[in-house]
This record gives sequence, structure tokens and C-alpha cells, in this order.
Amino acid sequence: MYAKNLPTRGCGNSGKFSNSTKPSTEDSLVDKLEPDPHIYSTVPLRSQADYFIPLVNTLPTEILICIFKYSHYLWWSTPIRKDQADSPAIWDRSIRNIMRLGCPENLSHVCTLWRQIVLSTPAMWSSLNILTLGRSPQTFLDRASAFVPRAQNQKISLCLALYHYETTFLPNIDELKDFFRFTSPRPRELLIDNYSDDTAFFTSLIQTTISKATPGILHCLCVTNHCRRTQQGIGIEGTDDWELPTAESCGVSQQLLDSILRPITSLRLSNNFFPWSSPAYHGLVKLHLLFTRSKRGRKPHIHVDKLRDMLLASPALRVLHINIIVIGKDEINGLAPVPLNELEELSLDEMSRDVYDVVLPLLAPGTKPLQFTFQMQQEFNAPLYCTTVAAFLERTNVTSLYILGRSLFDQRLSVDELMTKSPGNIRTLGLEYLQILEAPISEVENYEGLGQLSRLYMRKCVIDVDEFKKLAGLFRLQMLKLHKPEFRGRLKGNDAEARQEIMSIAPTVKWVRSTRGMDRWDG
Repeated sequence: MYAKNLPTRGCGNSGKFSNSTKPSTEDSLVDKLEPDPHIYSTVPLRSQADYFIPLVNTLPTEILICIFKYSHYLWWSTPIRKDQADSPAIWDRSIRNIMRLGCPENLSHVCTLWRQIVLSTPAMWSSLNILTLGRSPQTFLDRASAFVPRAQNQKISLCLALYHYETTFLPNIDELKDFFRFTSPRPRELLIDNYSDDTAFFTSLIQTTISKATPGILHCLCVTNHCRRTQQGIGIEGTDDWELPTAESCGVSQQLLDSILRPITSLRLSNNFFPWSSPAYHGLVKLHLLFTRSKRGRKPHIHVDKLRDMLLASPALRVLHINIIVIGKDEINGLAPVPLNELEELSLDEMSRDVYDVVLPLLAPGTKPLQFTFQMQQEFNAPLYCTTVAAFLERTNVTSLYILGRSLFDQRLSVDELMTKSPGNIRTLGLEYLQILEAPISEVENYEGLGQLSRLYMRKCVIDVDEFKKLAGLFRLQMLKLHKPEFRGRLKGNDAEARQEIMSIAPTVKWVRSTRGMDRWDG
């Protein structure tokens, strides 16, 4: 896996990479930026003493490979950059998130050593990303096709994002399908994200990739479908209109499909689901059951006993994100909570508050530190913690708490309720869409909660800087992060001065530009 007989770990003082070996045709994608050796033919050769060894190149090869895998920002290259002018809005919103791994082409052009390591490490080429971008995916298809032989026998990560319209002519559609047939037996990780209205193409790709996967290979499956539905049938199962292709439609036996899905340990489904009895929901470590369509119209649902069976079949579950409807509230009292001793992350973001009364009593996390995300009720003067949430906090070890307000209701944060009713073991607190416009009511000496809080995250909150300083003064903050705050009071309209005053609140203050949720700010 690692490079052998590596060249000298130095780079020329000019900063240009070596041209000692002429690249083959097979390396054309990697070598598009390789300079013409004739350009430098008149430059006299430097002596060995003229070269230096950068400190990073003195690291062991294994360490350099680990660094390379985290160089997410280096994938940018000329063949891909030209697509930005064609679809700038789509590009800015989505592509940077999807093209997230490896970036081996650019790494291979830094110096001879890096090039040798990258070309000798199959794992660097195992992430394949294809986007339709409302136009031909040829650039990405060529790139992925060049990666496959370099990945050798590595299990691959296959990511497909569809952004074209149903009326858009894709000249490479047959080639794209052939590529998926060829690579489908190998993915360890399969991610299909459909923003297109071309449901038929989306469905055919799922049928191809899942049905031809090798049993025991697929461990991570992520399917997101944003396409609108027109059917209005109502079924008992709760997944009608949102079902993924069946074994019959994939042209395989149910036994074979089950053997492909059973080894999955990380499952993220948005707007498309397997039947709730599928073995795909068994033995999971991460589970996301999400619905992201409009609030109007019917939504997929699951009965509480089906959800309980699903959780019982995944005793090692660490991450649970769910916002679909869970029915059967009248039966919850007769069901014993499911022990989830390994649970580390629970998110009920965008879930109907009525469903909290069904889901939370069903869960019995262990003593491990738990990250919990929930939304306040859809009321102007909603309590910070409803009865169900308060009871859950009392019986669990929540150390990271993210409270999401409702942007349409101008909800104010009750500082007194936050300080007196919050559990004392919270170390990270995140607040979103809440207004902090009032000072604490009680005396500081009377506050017992949040004594261990060291990190405070604020996302799109309305802040009176003077009152916020009083709130922050109640904690021993080490880290404060803010994303797009709106300032009121004395410093309304004076963002520069407001930011300057906030910089003194904690030893470390960061202004977050990322639009990701607060629970991912430390990722």
C-alpha cells in the first residue's frame, strides 16, 4: 500500500515539481498540469546542495498519507473548475460538500515525493464522485474512470449527485449506467443524492447499484431524493410513495437483496425507505430516517412498535437522527424502553413536537456522554423545555445540548429558565434562532445549572450585546462561536463595534461562516 524505493524527500528551491519521469497516457488526468520539460531545458541543473528538504517531507510516509486524506481543499483542478461558469448557483451550494475526499490529482503535482506516494497508494483513489450538474457528467465520469484502476483492489466509495432536469438531454447516460454496472460490486460506501426531477433515472441507478453489489461489501448507504411525488395513496406500512426499489424491481431474489443490505452499519435515508421489516435496519451503528419535503401533504410514518423492533435489532447504535412521523402514542405506555448503552448522538430536528411524546419515552440511553438536539414548540412564548424533554434530560447524561428555536415565532430565550432548569453536566450549549434580549432575573448565587459549561455556540440569534455579556459572565467559557448574529439594542446597525466587544467575552471567539448545523462545527 505504501510507497517503496521513494525518491529524495526534497523539493527544488524554485518550488516546481520534478519532471524526471515522463507520465504515461494512463496518467493523463493527473498530469494535465505537468509542465513541459522543454520549457526548462536551458536552465542549468542545480547541485544537490541547492535543494532543501521541507519539514513536512521528513515525516514518515504513513503520516504523510494520513495528512493527504484530510487535505479536502486541494481537490480543485482545471478540468472541473470550468464547470463553475455553467452552473454557479449549484456549484457554490453543493459541489464543495460532495467533492470531499482524496484530491489526489493536486497532491501529485506538489513534488516528486508526493507524486510517488500518491500514485503508490491505492486508497487515495478509492473515492469516486460523479455529478450531472444539469449537463453532461463527462468530466466527472472521465475522472472516476481514471481512478478505478489506480484503486486496484480497494473497496470504493461511490457518490452520485443528480442535478439535471428530466427534460435535459444527457449524452452520456448509457456510459454512466455502464460505469455503475462495472463498479457496483465494489462499493463499501454508496451515496446517491437526487435533486433532479428525473425519477426514472434515479430509480434505475439504485436498482443497478444495489442489485449488483457484492453481499458483505456494502457497509454505508445514503440515499436522498428531493423529487416531488404525485401519488396520494395511503398504506398501512407508512412508506407508500416513498419506497425504494423492491427485490422484484431490481431483478433479484429477496434472499439476495437481504444478504446485500444486512451488513450495512451506517444507513441514511431521506424521503425514500426500505420496508420497515427489512434487515437493512438491523445491526446499525448510525441511523438517519429523514423527511425533507414540504410540511404540506402526507408524510411517511412508522408505527412505534416497528421503530422499537428496529432499535432492539441495533443494540450498538451510536447515532440516531429521526424526524418522520411515529404513530401509536396510545400504545407507548405498554412498551418497555429500549436500552441503547452506546448512544452518543440523538437529533429530533424538524420532528413534529407531538412525536416527542412517543419517541423519547422509548429510548433508554446508557451513561455515555450524549449529544441531544431538539426544537422548541411552535409558540411565541414556548417553554424552553417541555415536560417530555425535561424528563429525558433528567434521566440521561446529556453533555452537549443544541436548542433550536422557530424562526417564524420570534422566540426569546428565557435566561432564568435556562439557568435553573438545565442539567448541570452540560459542557457544550448551542442556541439557534433565539433572541437574547433580557438580563438574568435571579441572583447569580442561586444558579446551580450549567456549572460545567465551557463552550457556547450561537447560530442566527438576535443579540443585545450588553445583555449577552451578562449571560456569558455566568459561565466559565473557553470557546464562543457565532454564525450570522443580528445585533439589537445599543449596537444595532454597528456590527463592527459589536463584534469587537464580543471578542472579549471568551478566551477563544470564532465567527463561523459555514452554514452547517452547530452540531457539526467541531467536525
